[in-house]
Amino acid sequence: MLIEVFGPGCAKCQTLEKHAKEAAEKSGGNHQVVKVSDYAAMVARGILSTPALALDGQLKFQGKVASSDEILALIKA
Repeated sequence: MLIEVFGPGCAKCQTLEKHAKEAAEKSGGNHQVVKVSDYAAMVARGILSTPALALDGQLKFQGKVASSDEILALIKA
């Protein structure tokens, strides 16, 4: 599963990236966490508020720092 974290690199974005990596580790699956900082890429994906998180191209959170447990629940769903 591809887990994308969108944001310019602020503290909230870094926290979300950390939580995404923790969730990927806890799930035990083969997951790749990618950080996307390019504003044009974010706009193209319809992201208006950061940080944002997408799983396999599907936007799940926007403008929220999801916990690792919330992300883990989505990975397992």
